[in-house]
Amino acid sequence: MQDKRSRPKGHFSHILIMVLCCVIPLALIGILWAAGIRSSYLTLGLVLLCPLTHVVMMLFMRKESSDDNEHMH
Repeated sequence: MQDKRSRPKGHFSHILIMVLCCVIPLALIGILWAAGIRSSYLTLGLVLLCPLTHVVMMLFMRKESSDDNEHMH
């Protein structure tokens, strides 16, 4: 079992960003459908926004990780 103190301090913020990056597009899809706007291209674009933002977040995390490792040496 993993102790909470052994997790990186930015772990919660990364989870929060990941959840927001998926919840916001899904909420927008729901709002658009409730408003009667049913454009398939717009819906597809919002659905693809979740994995796209996840990839961007991973690239930034990799950069932060490499910057932190450089300062440790």
